[in-house]
Amino acid sequence: MVWVKMNDCPIFFFCTFAVMNESEIQHIETLKRLLCEAAGCEAQRATDFIVLAVYVRSQTRVNIGVNTLKRLFHYGSEHAMPRLETLNVLARSLGYRSYSDFCTHYGTSATAQSSDVVLGPHVSTSSLLEGQRIRLRWNPGRECVAEYLGNDTFRVIRSEQTKLQPNDTFQATFFAVGHVAMLANLIHGDTSFPLYEIGRQGGLTLAEVVAIRNEE
Repeated sequence: MVWVKMNDCPIFFFCTFAVMNESEIQHIETLKRLLCEAAGCEAQRATDFIVLAVYVRSQTRVNIGVNTLKRLFHYGSEHAMPRLETLNVLARSLGYRSYSDFCTHYGTSATAQSSDVVLGPHVSTSSLLEGQRIRLRWNPGRECVAEYLGNDTFRVIRSEQTKLQPNDTFQATFFAVGHVAMLANLIHGDTSFPLYEIGRQGGLTLAEVVAIRNEE
């Protein structure tokens, strides 16, 4: 478990004039999908791109700018084609030697399923209602129950063996068993942290929606 402070330090840029063929588009879409699965987010909220940037840096020790990732995922109005250097780093974060190696592995199918990154049991805020609670567990012996407040925001109800404390609030969109969870904009007492990472030892061991009566 570690406190992480992110700076948006883009070192890769986008090329706006190149034209991709259908096969190249398929490969990039597959890369994006697997990257989200590995990082445990959905790339639908601004905070998701902080999570993605932290994941890539943790796997490659290379900074990819949050704005660069937003352009890759067409978040906002600016769309552009990523440079090969950017794609190489993203592919390496998933365990491939290069983007070319990634493309060779997946051939030309845009619907190729990952044999390396498998999305298991998970909870997404898109399926939660305000007032519902989730239970998260991770090693060694950590647990947190949090209430969903809406707008991708949670309030900690109870916790065990973790720095998270009751009434702490954080933002997240996705929790998946076997993956690290990134909690953005954590308010912990009088202190705020842009990102809090849980499940570094093998990812979350449990992510589930729980009945309120079982927690009272």
